[in-house]
Amino acid sequence: LDQSCVLPYDEKLKDILEQARMPHKMVAGAIQLRDDDALILRTILNLEAPATQVKGESSLEAISLLAGFPVKNKAPIFVGARMGRPEKAKERIMTPRVHGLFPTGQAGGPRRDVMEASKKSVVTLDLVDRTCLQCGRWESRLKCPVCGRETRMSTNCSKCGQPSHSSSSTCNGSLVAYRSVNVNLVEILEEAVGRLRLGKMEGSVKGVKGLINKTRMPEPLEKALLRAKSDVSVFKDGTLRFDASNAVLTQFRPGEIGLTLEKAREIGYTKDMDGHELLDPRQLCALEIQDLVVSEACGEYLLKVTRFLDDLLTSYYGMDKLYKASKKEDLIGHLVVGLSPHTSVGVVGRIVGFTKASVCYAHPLYHAAKRRDCDGDEDSVSLLLDVLLNFSREYLPDRIGGLMDAPLLLAPLLNANEVARQAFNIETVTTLPIAFYEKTLVGVNPKEIEDLVPTLNQARESSSDNWNIGFTHPTEDLDRARLTSAYKELPTMLDKVKEQLDLADKIVAVKGEEVARKVLGTHILRDLVGNLRTFTSQRSRCSKCNWKPRRAPLKGVCVKCGGKLGPTVFKAGVEKYLQVAFDMVKRYNVGEYYRQRLDLIKVELDETFRPIETDRTQTKLLVGDFA
Repeated sequence: LDQSCVLPYDEKLKDILEQARMPHKMVAGAIQLRDDDALILRTILNLEAPATQVKGESSLEAISLLAGFPVKNKAPIFVGARMGRPEKAKERIMTPRVHGLFPTGQAGGPRRDVMEASKKSVVTLDLVDRTCLQCGRWESRLKCPVCGRETRMSTNCSKCGQPSHSSSSTCNGSLVAYRSVNVNLVEILEEAVGRLRLGKMEGSVKGVKGLINKTRMPEPLEKALLRAKSDVSVFKDGTLRFDASNAVLTQFRPGEIGLTLEKAREIGYTKDMDGHELLDPRQLCALEIQDLVVSEACGEYLLKVTRFLDDLLTSYYGMDKLYKASKKEDLIGHLVVGLSPHTSVGVVGRIVGFTKASVCYAHPLYHAAKRRDCDGDEDSVSLLLDVLLNFSREYLPDRIGGLMDAPLLLAPLLNANEVARQAFNIETVTTLPIAFYEKTLVGVNPKEIEDLVPTLNQARESSSDNWNIGFTHPTEDLDRARLTSAYKELPTMLDKVKEQLDLADKIVAVKGEEVARKVLGTHILRDLVGNLRTFTSQRSRCSKCNWKPRRAPLKGVCVKCGGKLGPTVFKAGVEKYLQVAFDMVKRYNVGEYYRQRLDLIKVELDETFRPIETDRTQTKLLVGDFA
């Protein structure tokens, strides 16, 4: 190795440098090392000394003999990992988009447009059966719009329609709290628009085709109109959600999350993590356990939600505005609710800043309170006022799992001692002692060194309210990193698979054949078989009214509206992964099993999509000919 830090190219030498994790690059057909790396190499290998031979039981022992001091293994253990899912920060939208949980029936058409449905004088809907206690009129709302008295819900037999208290109801039918009624949707719409003082409504207001909650309780139409005005979409429980991937944050600088010093002091951050007065936006502050740093996209979405809520307060409830927000920074200090999809308890939090990353930063104990492990899962964020005003258990679907992912309960204060124990297995030190590294060389059980590395368990056992967590590696800026993974930037799944295989070929520790086998066995082949099964058992769909018959009518058209019937699964969707599967089998030695299985799937696809040869001489057959 000369003073220019250049080595003559040798394939074996380059492989040794790569195995040693020595940074280098190719320049003019030679291997170029950096100055610092070359100095390390000269020192460790003792290149300035006369040539000598050393013998050791391992390469590390031989290098230690050359260097004259012990050289430790740089990476004794490798831990494999795979990406479970890419990051996400996006508003939750029901498929298709819905502005309000108000039914339109068949009158709303495929788009379920309330404005379109109102063009018909009478619409037949399944709605909750409520009766005014004073004037005796039917009404789906909780209060009678005529006299202002409360309405009472009644139950009827689903078979004979008799009230549950009637002695003639002896058919043993189930009792339901709704009935099919003819509704004057024009009158309801005009009343809602007049109450909100919206004037002439422009655009569409999307409802639902039919309600699926137990009592068929609809949302007030006014809420759907205001959501359409603010361009936000409702979820099944009446709330507005923003989904984001979980990420852990323990410290922050006010300047990097858009938090001014004045606002920081206003919301309680008067000192930095070391107890010094907060005077500089670059000082580090310890994040409180119920404070959140949400994505900028989340801030922009919640800003639209505040406009909807302020309109709802003033126009519908006759109250003053609460938020009066004109920019996302006005949301700092306001309360939100975090909720995991598999739970029914929302945890109240507070927005303290924003990040460009597509995640929701929070204290690990906050994520643990949502029953999360901080491993990349996504949860929802909603404004607390939206949950308090618009959530109702009455709106939840009457089916298995209908109560999940709904804020049935709220946890306003987080008791850290009540979260899962595993959340406390986090070290709180700022530096790791040398004794810790010495223990790693012999691979001791982590439980044996708990006294060397303090964790949150000590704070929990001492009943301390200090949940501050130290860090060993500082960060210049929270957003100084790649903010969007390449997986999200690739347009199609085929591009994602191709890049994954190319990356597997480049990584020495990864076997491309094994990756190809896993992708084929767990994804592509299953998708091909599943798509083919779905194609052969699919339902047809009416292009006009969206009716999906269990079996296609013999007349070939929709029996409800006479519209054209078409398929719901197409050939292109079934075969979309076929070519990439053959490319993988050709490129890698995946084994005979996968080759034969793919060939069998190809035969099934060819048989299913074989072109029909028409014989013009064949006579036309009638249905009776098959009797």
